[in-house]
Amino acid sequence: MTTGPKQCLTCERSLHGRVDKKFCDDYCRSIFNNKKYLTERDLVRRVNHLLLRNRRILETFLTGHSSTITILRKNLSAKGFQFDFFTHTYHTADGKKYFCCYDHAYIELFNEELLITRLVTKTESLFIPYSECER
Repeated sequence: MTTGPKQCLTCERSLHGRVDKKFCDDYCRSIFNNKKYLTERDLVRRVNHLLLRNRRILETFLTGHSSTITILRKNLSAKGFQFDFFTHTYHTADGKKYFCCYDHAYIELFNEELLITRLVTKTESLFIPYSECER
């Protein structure tokens, strides 16, 4: 089986050098990989944008107040809060479910009321021992 000269996957110029070469230069390799991961990165970027916007909205309600406040759900919606986007959930021992957005959380109470709270983070919990990173 005879094949013609290999061509660059980006610009289709003929390749010279290694047998397994795919691109004529770093520029073509970079363009190819950027196109390849564009949709994946775009999705992640949009979701991160929504999560950060939700966090900022929660923060605006807590500014100038204590670490918790009770508001109506419609007030959060009016600011553009997207209830389908949160970073994680937290379940308390008594079965309550908090929806978290980074270091802020909210819980649905009753009559469309929400309790917004700022989570307490421990800097020690962010430390990962070097031995665990190697695994």
